[in-house]
Amino acid sequence: MHELVEHGLDPVYVLHSEHPILIDRALAAIRDAAVPPAARGFNYDVIEGKPSGARIVALAQTLPMMAQRRVVLVRDLAAMPADDAEPLVAYFARPNPSTVIVALASKVDKRQKLFAAASKKGWLHVLEAPRQVAPWLRAEAQARGVRLEPAAVSRLVDAVGDDLSRLAMVVEQLALFAAGRAVTADDVDELVADTRERSVFELTDAIGAADRVRAIAAVGSLCDQRESAVGVVVMLARHIRQLSLLHALRKQGVPRGDWASRVGVPPFVIDKLIAQARSYTPDALARATRQLAEADRALKGDLTLDARRDRFTGPQLKTFGRELGERVILEQVVDGIVQLAGSRAIASPS
Repeated sequence: MHELVEHGLDPVYVLHSEHPILIDRALAAIRDAAVPPAARGFNYDVIEGKPSGARIVALAQTLPMMAQRRVVLVRDLAAMPADDAEPLVAYFARPNPSTVIVALASKVDKRQKLFAAASKKGWLHVLEAPRQVAPWLRAEAQARGVRLEPAAVSRLVDAVGDDLSRLAMVVEQLALFAAGRAVTADDVDELVADTRERSVFELTDAIGAADRVRAIAAVGSLCDQRESAVGVVVMLARHIRQLSLLHALRKQGVPRGDWASRVGVPPFVIDKLIAQARSYTPDALARATRQLAEADRALKGDLTLDARRDRFTGPQLKTFGRELGERVILEQVVDGIVQLAGSRAIASPS
């Protein structure tokens, strides 16, 4: 049973989520608990398009026919003009006990009187992906009778992220692909994961772990795929900025729960980034940023770089040839970043 109905039905549910699968499952649980399938013909109303508070209340005040309850589903409560909401806000004070209103909301603004009133009553539910996606994924697979090897779970989370709807769809696809046997990481790579995406994850993870061998191998994989060398540098610079921002957030005393939104990553990613940031001091990350800037300039043929440094300059790309020169520059900058590791600067979250 869905947690929204395990302690009984509320008269109103306002549901918002970035994950359609969570909305669909919550709606199904509420509907099934409120009105049995045989009674839905007369006791299940759906309001499409732009709703109005008066219309919702009129339907909600209608008595159920040959059933204990009826359900009124509003497809998008956010589409209702604010000045049309007053009848529904008033209804919240004395809702009809034989009606369950389920209002989906494409967006929620708690500054608006309607959403503020629903929130005060405990009827506003923002459904979010779990912080740790892997347990959700394992439960999803188990419910569908799919066996996922541990490596396959990790690979799926890396490849798909916290897109729960896509994860559920992929589990179904893998079930057909594996035909009864346990799903392996190779199955995920063959059916789901993009090779370039995998190499990018491997490179950032290897840098975070200060694993030179793995990092250089990931560079080679990206070069073999003819990935843009400038694009790789941009991706690495973004990763280094994220690690630097974690140091800054900790120094500023920002609550740990706000770090994911400040860094701009899903919650399940932040723990990995924190672990990687522990390997680099802020000064080391600043030096890594300068190295990446020099590599970017060299890859773009900048003639002003100092050739006496242990960096490869634009003109030297012509000596090696574009393909080999780009590979050498990437290997060198990645090796330089890994060598900057060594400090444990961010404490473990409490």
